[in-house]
Amino acid sequence: MEIIISHQRTDFDGLAAMVAAQKIYPQAKMVFAGGTTNNVKEYMSLYKNRIPIKYPSDIDKSQVTKIIIVDTRVAFRLGSFSELVQQDEIEVVVYDHHLNRQNCLQDVTEIIEPLGATTTILVEQIRQRKIGLTSFEATLFTLGIYEDTGCLVFNSTTARDAKVVAYLLELGANLEIVEKYIDYSLNRQQQQLFNKLLDSAYKVTSKGFCISFFQAEVEEYIPDISLLAHKLDELHNVDALFVLVKSGNKVLIIGRSNHDSINVAQVLNYFGGGGHARAAAATIKRNNVQDLIELQQELLKVAKENIVPSVLAENIMSSPVKTVTPDTSMREADELMLRYGHSGLVVEENERLVGIISRRDIDKVRNHNLLHAPVKGYMSTNVVTIEAETSLKEAQDLIVKHDIGRLPVTDQQGELVGIITRSDLLKLLYGTDDYIKNRQNLYGRSLVELQEKRYNIDEKLKLIKERIMEVLKLAARLADFLEADLYLVGGFVRDLLLEQGSLDLDLVVEGNGIKFARKLAQELNGDLNVHHEFETATISLGNNLNLDVSTTRVEYYSDIASLPEIEPGSIQQDLFRRDFTINALAIQLNQDSFGQLVDFFDGKVDLEQGLIRLLHNFSLHDDPTRIFRGLRFASRYQYQFESETEKLIRQAVDLDVVDKLSNNRLIAEVKKGLNDAQPLSFIKLLFDYDLLSYLSNNISWNQTKEELAVNLSKIIEWSDSLAVTFNIEEWLLYFTLLVAGLEKKEIKILVADFNLSSDCLQRLLFSLEVDQVIEQLLVAEKKSRIYFILKELAIEDILFLLARESKLIERVKLYLENLQWLDIEVSGEDIIDLGYQPAPGFKKVLEEVKKAKLDGEVEGYQQERQFLEEYIKEKGVE
Repeated sequence: MEIIISHQRTDFDGLAAMVAAQKIYPQAKMVFAGGTTNNVKEYMSLYKNRIPIKYPSDIDKSQVTKIIIVDTRVAFRLGSFSELVQQDEIEVVVYDHHLNRQNCLQDVTEIIEPLGATTTILVEQIRQRKIGLTSFEATLFTLGIYEDTGCLVFNSTTARDAKVVAYLLELGANLEIVEKYIDYSLNRQQQQLFNKLLDSAYKVTSKGFCISFFQAEVEEYIPDISLLAHKLDELHNVDALFVLVKSGNKVLIIGRSNHDSINVAQVLNYFGGGGHARAAAATIKRNNVQDLIELQQELLKVAKENIVPSVLAENIMSSPVKTVTPDTSMREADELMLRYGHSGLVVEENERLVGIISRRDIDKVRNHNLLHAPVKGYMSTNVVTIEAETSLKEAQDLIVKHDIGRLPVTDQQGELVGIITRSDLLKLLYGTDDYIKNRQNLYGRSLVELQEKRYNIDEKLKLIKERIMEVLKLAARLADFLEADLYLVGGFVRDLLLEQGSLDLDLVVEGNGIKFARKLAQELNGDLNVHHEFETATISLGNNLNLDVSTTRVEYYSDIASLPEIEPGSIQQDLFRRDFTINALAIQLNQDSFGQLVDFFDGKVDLEQGLIRLLHNFSLHDDPTRIFRGLRFASRYQYQFESETEKLIRQAVDLDVVDKLSNNRLIAEVKKGLNDAQPLSFIKLLFDYDLLSYLSNNISWNQTKEELAVNLSKIIEWSDSLAVTFNIEEWLLYFTLLVAGLEKKEIKILVADFNLSSDCLQRLLFSLEVDQVIEQLLVAEKKSRIYFILKELAIEDILFLLARESKLIERVKLYLENLQWLDIEVSGEDIIDLGYQPAPGFKKVLEEVKKAKLDGEVEGYQQERQFLEEYIKEKGVE
């Protein structure tokens, strides 16, 4: 297998070079070595089906024979591939434009050129080999070169870079799209003007379109105001905008349009200007320039008059639409997609639109060998639809906002009349190029909408103990010093919002987590334990206070229930890899934002509404323990599962994903649930979701056991009121109740299968004889009889039998508080004094003395000695 990779935090030069390299090495697969820059991430959200790039979890590294590396030649920048590229048996080819690099790869084939961009090197080779390029590819390659050369103005730019750009423009590179994704910077004067313009923002809506106006007056001319218009356009989600800047007796008007319905060139032609439909300008020169506000109102009037209808959904949608039913298997859906060349299918039930199934969902299912499963378990039920009259821009914005590949089109009655896909939109931009499909999504279909929200939670912060707050503030100061973003995440955040105490402190760092942990451990004088394989560390501070520190990361699961492979990522990616929205909350600790609650997925709302919601639809396949974790939270907080999450849990159980867990991991999750605050609720959920069978097919749950569980919780609470304390394994009590009814052989098999202790075996076997013990205790009158029955039992056995028979509570209390502590003063030495040699019979004699003392027949050493002598005289020492 051949693969093409670039550096972590792939930028446009890296992405473009990867695509260009595949033109030269068509058999190679493109793979992201890590995360991407924000503008590349935005670009891929729209063009993901066009560029089929995989992730490390999709690649069997043992099959890799050749690696083509672009835009770097430093091993540590290659993430999880850093070791693979240094193996002698693997051929490595490097394309790069960076000279004088340290720690470069050795003994590899290098094509290193002193150019402004790596993409230039590869496009030159493509041109020499006479390999054809589409306008889409030409646009992407131009993006790569422009980004690394500052649009051909950086000192590193060469004539060869400019020649390649000219060649790409001849092939149809779209500079309008290039401009959208290129980052620019401002000088001080421009920034000051930019701030003035921002303060003057005025938005109006006309005929359903949003138009913003910005105006400012400056003392002297400032160049490149069009750049400010570009940045204002990036910041404001409007259909068109106009910037008015007055300097002396001149007013410069710049117009930008994001919609076919608003032709800014026509608008500004009224003022003597011109340009293109999407970008135009006009300069008004008058001896007495009218007031900017008056000019803005005149401009608004002209703009309203020039709004005209544009392309609608009904003009570009495909019809009729190929559909499947919810019970269609994933394999059938896969075959239909291949047959008709679709990347997704609409799911209908009784002529009603109920979901969407996509190619990336099927690819994920295929990796888990679940193609036999029905579509209904994996389809997206939160379907975004549009009407036939929806504009082209609105359709494009919805596809980007929701990261979806298709929009069903409905009529006014809600009936399906067509569909618009990413490909339909791209064809409008690039013509009828062939489209590359099937880039697999990292986690599967998202079940949440991404929108960063921040909350002030000062009142909650007051609940944090002073010692912990001191630690967090010190960590915040260190993070600022190291210029790293620091967050508090996990259970501590959730429990703080619920006003519950917790010492479970998890810190994540956008940067080098281990480096931060080392520095923090020094500052706190704590013990540090580093786990390099997971990029995590633990700092122990004493008094049960521990800090877990990790790098924000992305996780990849190669198979169901496998341990994840990790790569550095953003805080958003780190939170999205977690299980439920209520556990995907963070508190930023940097001093400027200290204490702000960061919520990307509405976890705070779910916490307040008592909902448990998964973040993505393959979460339970990646880690089936999340099923049990969800049940634990549901029972502990008395929360409900969100409807889609509920379906996915049942679907996962039906598909036996729990069976992929090792028995050790399974029993560990069961123990946690039985040790949690509401074990009875947890058991009922295990039963409701048909999970008890994974322990044993013959374990049952019924009304009788539920009543016993209620009694058991009362008995455990009662034991806390005793004058003595015990170390009780509560989970084992409830587990004994669960297995009650199994035969001895089945219990032994269960204990062996789950690697439980011999002590645990004895507790479980006691469930077989508890009725006989209860009968003996019910008729026991003498204290000695009570003592010798109960002394052979563990505290868990005793509490279990009390749950079965509450009439014994006084007898048990007498034993626990008094009888078990009573001891005799005579010993075997007294029997030896009478002339006997040590023998097994000593035990019987001493037990008789203890019986007499328990029953009040003797008291003190003298009476015990006398009783002992008389007993031996009569019975002897056997």
